[in-house]
Amino acid sequence: MHANLPANRRMIWGGILILFGMLFLLDNLNILQFDEVIQNFWPLILVAVGIKIILSRKSGAPDFLQQPASETSLGPGAATFSTDYLSENRFIGDINLQVTSTAFQGGNTSNFIGDINLDLSGITLAEGQRNLTISGFIGDVTLVAPKNVPYAITASLAIGDLVMFGRKEDGIGLNRNFKSADFDTAITRLNIRISFFIGDIKIF
Repeated sequence: MHANLPANRRMIWGGILILFGMLFLLDNLNILQFDEVIQNFWPLILVAVGIKIILSRKSGAPDFLQQPASETSLGPGAATFSTDYLSENRFIGDINLQVTSTAFQGGNTSNFIGDINLDLSGITLAEGQRNLTISGFIGDVTLVAPKNVPYAITASLAIGDLVMFGRKEDGIGLNRNFKSADFDTAITRLNIRISFFIGDIKIF
């Protein structure tokens, strides 16, 4: 029965079991009172997982995730974002953006529950080092990396799958780093930090 569950769902339920196991252990060691934690926060766990299941698309991914990396482009539901500073934050729902700025200054985008899909392949940067932060609690992240600017990516994920340029890892406590060949010597460059708790991170 469990073998037929999608990988994402198995990972979510596995993470929940691990979380409860850790809480029981801390309670046994008298580090915290498990009953108080559960009494106060268990509804939030159920709400978060339930909303994520409802919001999950049957297709499983936006159009641009199902194409080869060299041909990626966001589907018709994505918004084109030409402003130079990205600031997109939501509590529930997906964020789908194709960034086309010619003087990109970085920014941040975050979700509590939902997916974040960003296509940065067409950007150029404003002068200097720029920073972009992508963060959330439950959801998937898909990033199409810049093609014409030096960049570095730091990706961290508590529970899920992390795929960076075709190399896949899964499990708990994942951290990966990547730098484009010209990043260290460039003055104008982009630092990208991705941090999620439960979900998948895919970088093309």
